[in-house]
Amino acid sequence: MGDIRIVPITDLRRNFGALTADLPYISEIILTKDGRPFATLRAAADEKRRLMMESAGSLKGMVLDNDKIWIEVLKRKSRKTAVNL
Repeated sequence: MGDIRIVPITDLRRNFGALTADLPYISEIILTKDGRPFATLRAAADEKRRLMMESAGSLKGMVLDNDKIWIEVLKRKSRKTAVNL
């Protein structure tokens, strides 16, 4: 989510569905008019939150679904114990 796309307004009109389908996965689309930035287009926070909730639990049953791995990941070098989840 740090991707920024620059798109002419005419391309947005022609490919609205394709461009807006990717919108929740990128930071923003900068719309240009006559080659100059004109407006920005971002997905609503509720839409991004909905997508995150859909993917919650997707690691269940996978190798990364292991508490021992996460204890090591969350342990900071300056700490002697892991961060409690």
